[in-house]
Amino acid sequence: MSSHRSATADVVTGHGLSGLLAATGDHPFVRWEVTPDLADTWWRADDAVAFQRSRKAIRRTVNILGGDDGATRLIDALPLIAATVAPERKAFPVSVPQHLEPRLRERYRIMEGGDWEWFHTTVTPPADASHDLVRPLDDVARAEEVSAFLAAHSPTADTEPGTGERWFAVESPDGSLAAVAAWGTTRAGAPHLSSVAVDTTLRGRGLGRTVVAALTRMAVTEAGVCTLGMYSHNDVARGLYLSLGYADVAAWASRPVLVTR
Repeated sequence: MSSHRSATADVVTGHGLSGLLAATGDHPFVRWEVTPDLADTWWRADDAVAFQRSRKAIRRTVNILGGDDGATRLIDALPLIAATVAPERKAFPVSVPQHLEPRLRERYRIMEGGDWEWFHTTVTPPADASHDLVRPLDDVARAEEVSAFLAAHSPTADTEPGTGERWFAVESPDGSLAAVAAWGTTRAGAPHLSSVAVDTTLRGRGLGRTVVAALTRMAVTEAGVCTLGMYSHNDVARGLYLSLGYADVAAWASRPVLVTR
């Protein structure tokens, strides 16, 4: 890694994934969401870093992670960062620790965004007989059915059938869907669960636990790790994930930011 003083006082520009991982103490989010191409340029202030990320979209976004003082300086340095990440864009998405969102709002014009959390685990949940109910789902042949199920029972789900993920389901005795989930991958190749949904009329019976636990066991056995994300308003989901051994390692406020260069 090489680095040099930027035009903004106390902000250092770094290059390379190994240096970024070292600067964050091998943080799991960086480890599994950032690839070498995304780490071509990143920024540091004290013990905080700003780095580039892209999940499904081609356009890059910026995440800020670390101590409050350094993270605040990196928020103030967003015009400099934007010149590298999005030189032709008036606004670009930025994710900051949720408790620092007021600083982002104070410093810039921002648009509406979302608050979300990122979890990971390297531990397999205990085996349970109910896990046998979780079966692979042909999300291409049953795409219309899955889409209708998500619209009815999890309208904020952000993974659609037929886009390359592995889908699984628990079916009711009549063959209809009772619960579903998608298994994709992070940019760095870790299993990532999304669009976990349970029929609203069947909630409280442990189907969500069954699906998440079964897939987590499979993922950790296969890859040594499993990750997932959730919107922060979902307290029930958070409690479920924590009870299955997941660690809630990052709570983000994501907002499109309008910067003046």
